[in-house]
Amino acid sequence: MEYPIKKFAVDAKEIILNRRESLRYLGYFGNNTGDGEAAGESRGFEAEAMVAACEPEVLEVIRPVACYGRFAIERKGDALLFPYGEVRSGDLSKNLEGCKEIYLFAATIGTEFDRLIKRRSITDLAGAAILQAIGATAVENVCDRLNGYLEAEAKAEGRKLRPRYSPGYGDYGLENQKGIFQVLEPYRYIGISLTESLLMLPEKSVTAVIGIE
Repeated sequence: MEYPIKKFAVDAKEIILNRRESLRYLGYFGNNTGDGEAAGESRGFEAEAMVAACEPEVLEVIRPVACYGRFAIERKGDALLFPYGEVRSGDLSKNLEGCKEIYLFAATIGTEFDRLIKRRSITDLAGAAILQAIGATAVENVCDRLNGYLEAEAKAEGRKLRPRYSPGYGDYGLENQKGIFQVLEPYRYIGISLTESLLMLPEKSVTAVIGIE
C-alpha cells in the first residue's frame, strides 16, 4: 500500500515551551555551578527569568509545521532497505527490530525565527543564545505533537510506535538527511532545504524515523 506525504500544522499558541528544557539547552540543570550553592541558584533564577521574558517573542514569530510519510522497509542481512536506499546502522536496526513500516518526518518552526536570531545576534549575543534555546524547545514540542498524532493513528490499527530516531544519533549517519529529503521533499511541503554540508534551513528543523511495530 502506498501512502501520500501529508502536512501537519500546529497553531503557535498551542506550542508548550518547557522552560526546564530551555534552561537545560542553556546549561542550567539546577545544580551547583562551582561558585557556591547560593550563587548557582541565583544564576539559575536569573536565567529562568530571562527565558520567561523571551518566550512571548518566540511564540510571536514561529510557524510550527511538519510533513510526514509512511513507508515499507525490509531487512537485507545487517542492512535496512529504506525508501531512499540501503541503511547500515546497528543502533537504528535495533530500534526498528520487528518493524516492517516506518514514518519519516521533517518538522520546523519556520524562517521568521531565524531572522529574529540574526537581528538579536547583532546587538545581544546573550539574548540570542536564550532565543536559540527556546527555539530548540519549540521545535521539539512540534515533534512531540506530531508523534502523539501518529501514535493515535497507529493505535487505531492495533499497532504502536518505536521512539523516534534522527540522523546523527548513534551510528545513523547525518548523510541520511539526503535520503529523507529525497523522499519527503520537505522544501515543497513546508519550506525546509538542505545545504551541501547537511545543515537544514530554517535552522530549527528536525528530521526523524519512527518505527511502526
